Amino acid sequence: MFVRTTSAAFAVLVGATVAAQEINPPIDLAATLHRAGERVQYFFARAQSLVCLETVGLQPLGFGLSAEGRSRTVQSELRLSWDPDADTKTPLEAKTLRQVLKVNGHPPRKNDYDNCTTPEQQSSETQPLSMLLPQQRVDYHFIVAGTGRQDGRQAILIDYRMKAKPTVDVSLVDGKEDCVSYSIDGGMRGRIWIDAESFDVLRLDQGLIGLVDIRLPWKVARRAPDRSVWTMERFDTSIRFKAVRFSDPDETLILPVSASALRITRSSGMPRLRTTTEYTQYKRFLTGARVVP
Repeated sequence: MFVRTTSAAFAVLVGATVAAQEINPPIDLAATLHRAGERVQYFFARAQSLVCLETVGLQPLGFGLSAEGRSRTVQSELRLSWDPDADTKTPLEAKTLRQVLKVNGHPPRKNDYDNCTTPEQQSSETQPLSMLLPQQRVDYHFIVAGTGRQDGRQAILIDYRMKAKPTVDVSLVDGKEDCVSYSIDGGMRGRIWIDAESFDVLRLDQGLIGLVDIRLPWKVARRAPDRSVWTMERFDTSIRFKAVRFSDPDETLILPVSASALRITRSSGMPRLRTTTEYTQYKRFLTGARVVP
């Protein structure tokens, strides 16, 4: 629908447009990434003195993505490790370290570790916010996707895409031929919600750009030649961050509070899996903290 306006009305419209541009200036991508990277460095530095309870629910899914089969709950003590290497004072990436405390409500037993699911297999893993560190930003394409709101906060939306094509690292867990562990590096894209005032990350979504083939080790492939290659069809993840307050002394940090993941893999023993994670019971240790094996 078109609306005719007089010259006077047009002048008012132009003035309103100029005012709006002054209130909402164009987003400076480089400056936004720089300030968000600084907040991530601060988060990593402070989080090393924190320990929290990670509760992970793993649910196999049917074809309609409804629950199918027995679920599994794993509780672990979690902390962050961010250690510099010999070449740089600023570490390239941070890792999360975990110690399993309970499986399905009871202390872990020997047979619990035979269940071929995460997170027990992953005693340490890369922290996704590492992408915003200065040394890693060069490995991504970033663009401004606009603005929005997340949990009541005004946010800058940044879309990203990894430059590297996907590569897959496959191994057997403890040498067992019936339990395969794999990790995918590259071939991902996603969106970051960055607080427009503090530049803390409020949410991070990520997913595969395309299909990824996972070639199984020879010891496994020989047992089922028709399933020697799995194909990762979807691997969608979402992490939410919120303010967590500490006292004595008072401090507020933006920390992960929940995460979800959907994995769909063709030809695998568990083709569809939904994972939900909650991070609770944050504790701060002013002298540092560590997970004891």
